[in-house]
Amino acid sequence: MFHVHAFNSHPLLRHCVDSYLIVSTDQDECGYAEINLLPHITQNLVLGLDEENTVFDCNHSAFTSNHFIAGPNDEVSHVRFFSGMKKMIINFKPGGFYKIFQLPAHYFSNRTRDAVEFLGRSVTDLAKQLKKTSLSVKIELADAFLLNHLQEGQKKTDRNIDEAIRLIERFKGNISLRELEQATYTTKRTLERHFLEQVGLYPKTFSRLVRFNGVIRFIETNLNVKWRQLADAFGYYDQSHFINEFKSLSGGLPQDYFTLKTGFEKIMQA
Repeated sequence: MFHVHAFNSHPLLRHCVDSYLIVSTDQDECGYAEINLLPHITQNLVLGLDEENTVFDCNHSAFTSNHFIAGPNDEVSHVRFFSGMKKMIINFKPGGFYKIFQLPAHYFSNRTRDAVEFLGRSVTDLAKQLKKTSLSVKIELADAFLLNHLQEGQKKTDRNIDEAIRLIERFKGNISLRELEQATYTTKRTLERHFLEQVGLYPKTFSRLVRFNGVIRFIETNLNVKWRQLADAFGYYDQSHFINEFKSLSGGLPQDYFTLKTGFEKIMQA
């Protein structure tokens, strides 16, 4: 069983940070929970408030580091959580991780990497402090850590990418690369290069996932879904295109969505 506490970040960080989550499991000592994580556009910094080897990446057949950087993902991830797992997860908005840390986001696409390797021993020091403090102080410590990096890394980011993200989200993924080029006064090559660096995905892939996630939200909030109407509403060519795209990204059919989604997926949306 999973437990979660969700928090907002400092107001000065909210253009970069979506949320803080503190997640734990009370799995039996000898057991584990194996879950599937659907494709997503979020990048995470995960800080271990536990011991080593509590999260196993089935896609790469290896335990993650205790503190790691993950995502975004354009494929389903299979993960095992072992007894005693407790993590603080910092969820970044698209492009937010790059704004704070100036690390190319594509380094972390579809995989996890050791946060200490990229951010230094300050990550370990922060995690040690987080383990000892109350929930409210944990948030203050995380805010201070991120604000310090944000101030240090005031390298100019490409505002055209922010505008491209805004347009893709506004049109729910239904905007062409040509339209993005025209709206941001950017060539295709430059747009793709900067998008990959700051977001971790190509604009076309990002748009696919924005549309897919829009479909997911609709399915979850509407009990009587008519699949043909859903395909039309989200800009798919036809019902067959919609079903094939959904299956490609999720591994299952739209009508099977609630059997694909796990309890962990639900709490990640807290």
